Amino acid sequence: MLRATLITLTILGATTAQAQDTTTAEALALEYCAAAIRFDEGAAENLMTPALRDLIAQARAANDAFLKKYPGDKPPLGDGLPLTGYQDATESCVPESVTETSAVLIYAPASSPSDIWRDQIEFEAQADGTLAVSDILYAPDLTQRFSAVMTGIATATY
Repeated sequence: MLRATLITLTILGATTAQAQDTTTAEALALEYCAAAIRFDEGAAENLMTPALRDLIAQARAANDAFLKKYPGDKPPLGDGLPLTGYQDATESCVPESVTETSAVLIYAPASSPSDIWRDQIEFEAQADGTLAVSDILYAPDLTQRFSAVMTGIATATY
């Protein structure tokens, strides 16, 4: 029994606490795709710049203020962080084109795999030589930014 428990914990640890490879743009794009498919906000946040993580923290604080003021109403982050430009779960995510500063990601929703969309993630070099996601531009036209959505939530008065 103890052996089975240790094996289970080892497997869980390997899937939830793996080091994320952010040394190349290609690796970062693949890591972000993996987080988006699992809708793993923590893994996605770990791939983001400190400035973007701070903005998320501010948006979450505003979301909590909304919940206190309007209990029972759906808060701005009621569906979680908008990691992609599509509201439903994605079945696949593939980097279509990757440069040193960005990657276009192709998503297919689980509800309709033929209805693909493309978001773009932007990268910023970090002091330790790794890359981090500095913003997400949403489909269909790549003009709406994740940072603008988070700023709008963070600065709203509830």
